[in-house]
Amino acid sequence: MTNPAIDTLLTSARAMYPALRARQRRCAEERRVPDETIDELEASGLFNVTKPREFGGFEMPYHVFCELVMEIARGCPSSGWVYAVIGEHNQTVAAYYGAGAMQDVWGSDPSARIASGNAPDLNVKRTDGGWLLNGQLKYSSGCDHCDWHFTVGRIDGKPTKFVFRRGDSEIIDTWQVMGLEGTGSRDVKLKNVFLPDHCASPADYFGPKFKDAPIYRQPQWSTNPYSLASAIVGASQGALDIFIDDIRERTPRMGGKFKIGELQSIQMRIAESSAEIDAARRMLLGNLRETHEFLLAHDELPREVMTRNRRDMAYAPILAKRSVDRIFYASGATSIYLSNDLQRYYRDISAGAQQIFLNWDANSTIYGKVALGLDPGQVRW
Repeated sequence: MTNPAIDTLLTSARAMYPALRARQRRCAEERRVPDETIDELEASGLFNVTKPREFGGFEMPYHVFCELVMEIARGCPSSGWVYAVIGEHNQTVAAYYGAGAMQDVWGSDPSARIASGNAPDLNVKRTDGGWLLNGQLKYSSGCDHCDWHFTVGRIDGKPTKFVFRRGDSEIIDTWQVMGLEGTGSRDVKLKNVFLPDHCASPADYFGPKFKDAPIYRQPQWSTNPYSLASAIVGASQGALDIFIDDIRERTPRMGGKFKIGELQSIQMRIAESSAEIDAARRMLLGNLRETHEFLLAHDELPREVMTRNRRDMAYAPILAKRSVDRIFYASGATSIYLSNDLQRYYRDISAGAQQIFLNWDANSTIYGKVALGLDPGQVRW
């Protein structure tokens, strides 16, 4: 199977922009990505970018995937976030599980999608041929559109990755939030969910796909969250596009015969926000290209590169959020109406920047310690 050209995929993603914008409000109100959006992502092959070739995937570099995330999030931040999560989980299962787990997930349905969730109180009990899982997953973005789930727990005290069919698990509507409502990141309650032995993978295990492509050798915690950072950066570009379109012809509501876009202060805000978004975009995609090139010839990234990657995946959202704060302030009182798309971008970007893997305090501290020659402590690279 021949992969589609990268430009073809980017064209498909950009072509979705009008529909994504048109559905954005419904996505937020229904608190789930519309079925039509999922169908279009599937039909265009965008869900296959990070999937293994054996199951119809393209095994493309992660920077290609993250550029696509930016394009989807530009039209709808919640849809971009869910696309980022599902695509990242394709990479996770291919990289960290054996052939049996991949066959279970995609063997009978190559279009199967995988959600995830944080399960701090997950109970794992031995049974014939595997394990029974009980507990509650939190922050399960896109769970309405996924039949499989991924989470991390412990077996005999050792961190272990689990991938399992959701089955009869109950989706609990806990997702009442101020931003990224459309991601539908609800809780999922697990009750005696069966997990076969081959779907439990030690935290330090790499699967047989490790040698096949750099995307399956990249260190999880210092590379994979780039997809979420990319959603925030793509959304910030969408916000800037809306602001420019609106402010170009707007005149003062309190009188005046000039256009607000003629004010130097507005022009300066556009320039500075655009520079921050471009810098964030180049930072993320440039780092990922460098990571890809290095892993073409090596099995592991140097610690200095992983540390830099963690620093930048946390700093890019800061730049993106700052860029939108600036233009949201300048947009005036009209932007606070719920009917105004700019306020939705503002809330979605603010919510996305709260994601734990993108936390600046944690990631910058690791970078600072390594730069100073200090022991960074126990770090998940």
